[in-house]
Amino acid sequence: MPFALHGADTRRRIGLLLLVLSGGGPALATAGGLGKRPAVSPQVSPSQGPLTIRVLLARVPVAPSGDAVAGGEWNGRHYRGVIDVVPDGGMLAVINRVELDEYLRGVLPGEIGSRDPRDRAALQAQAVAARSYAAARMGERRPLYDVVATVADQVYGGMDVERPETDAAVRATRGLVLTWADRIITAPYHSQGGLTTAALDEVFWRRGAEPYLRPVDDRLPDGRCYCDAGGGRRWERRFTLTELTQRLAQYGPELRLSGRGEVRGVRIGAIGASGRVTVLELDTSTGAVTVRGNDIRFLLRTGGDILPSTSFSIDVGAGQVVLRGAGNGHGVGMSQWGAIGRARAGQDARAILAAYYPGTRLSPLL
Repeated sequence: MPFALHGADTRRRIGLLLLVLSGGGPALATAGGLGKRPAVSPQVSPSQGPLTIRVLLARVPVAPSGDAVAGGEWNGRHYRGVIDVVPDGGMLAVINRVELDEYLRGVLPGEIGSRDPRDRAALQAQAVAARSYAAARMGERRPLYDVVATVADQVYGGMDVERPETDAAVRATRGLVLTWADRIITAPYHSQGGLTTAALDEVFWRRGAEPYLRPVDDRLPDGRCYCDAGGGRRWERRFTLTELTQRLAQYGPELRLSGRGEVRGVRIGAIGASGRVTVLELDTSTGAVTVRGNDIRFLLRTGGDILPSTSFSIDVGAGQVVLRGAGNGHGVGMSQWGAIGRARAGQDARAILAAYYPGTRLSPLL
């Protein structure tokens, strides 16, 4: 049954332009790598003019062709819409201009991508969240691009990744976004949140709190986690104090951490309402270093991979630090495996979205 609002037949379907970036700086989080961006953007309306979301495929040091390519291929991938090449600060930006829902057809497989018929409601919830995120980013009106094609915004693979089941979820939710006080929200989501999702300011600590991004109990009546549909959510990481010293020297500057000394100890400084670590304290030879929220994940990398989550405990002994944790991702907003678990428990897309974004409304993108 189509997932629609009353009066949906009167909605205007407006083509959006998307600029997608395949390369860039370190990603903060899937869809929801919120960084310093606002979680709510102005409600998009016809009075604001053409709705365009621009998404960058690459930056290249090549002379522009001056031509747009209908449809097109870039770097071995095929894309709907039009590919343009435009100047970008001494480089060139390769831009895929495409309608919003055609963009979403290339997003959902990389973000959730289940082929299980039981998960239809979760795919529909993902479609609404991804559309909301894209529309909110578009509302920020950057001069060159709106979103990138990586986990820094939403993973976008173009035509080559499209699937019938995710296409169906996009069609079933056509034109629907999540709003708070008549503004579109960025609707962050993550892979697996554990027993409780996180409040926005627990993880993205430079931001203020948002009433619809607060801890959500993600347990079934029997105490199991809805996200257990994704299998094992437990993980373990081990570091020596020497390795932590190396991490601090390598990643501390980009995280704006003070202190570059030898790490002599580590402890949890504070825990948020969801049970996640919000403050990690490092004792060094030059003084204490405080690491907060999602920065903890980017400091404690293993082989370049960031820490799975900030939901962990610490054991320190014999010069080794052992972290034992649960979940995968920043933990804010919708848990994708939780959504799948809820769908398999019989919840529809409306119920899933209401659970993870409490107090929001489904609204037509006018």
